[in-house]
Amino acid sequence: MPDTAVKVCQGCQSEITNEQIMQRQAGLVHGVLLCPQCIEQKKREAMEAQQRAAAAAAAAATTAPTAPPKDITEEKISLDADFEAAPTGPSKIRSFAAGSTLGGAHHDTTLHRPITAASDPPTRVRTFHSKLTPGALAHMDDLINEWIDSNPGIFIKHVNTTVGPFEAKHVEQHLIVTIFY
Repeated sequence: MPDTAVKVCQGCQSEITNEQIMQRQAGLVHGVLLCPQCIEQKKREAMEAQQRAAAAAAAAATTAPTAPPKDITEEKISLDADFEAAPTGPSKIRSFAAGSTLGGAHHDTTLHRPITAASDPPTRVRTFHSKLTPGALAHMDDLINEWIDSNPGIFIKHVNTTVGPFEAKHVEQHLIVTIFY
């Protein structure tokens, strides 16, 4: 029995057909069902915001005053002041926190290739890894399930698993799960 329920765009209230959803012309964007026109509008708004941010960053870089070079011989040295002074400028220390790509955070919003339908070949990949302990494996299961639940529009096409050494503070055997979608 075909699905005859009418779907409505939550942006402009226009009707969305099942064909538009199947062809990925319409669908969920951040949990909101949108028609092709609203999706294109969101893409334009995102591109404009990126361009404005890049222009603002470039303007800030060109208008920032540069300090004249200091004469080292005139500078007084105080050990107490050196320890109390907070560093200024960008830090060279990189964090492995959630916002860092070094720590395993994935940023699917920066990818340009569209997610394909179930019958098409995969266009993206996501890798998970875990130590070989019951608690770590359960945590990896939770992470994979949360990722799948938070991305209802993906179709998993292939999964590859392997066990091998994973270099971190100590080299340990890890289960590595690669999901192609």
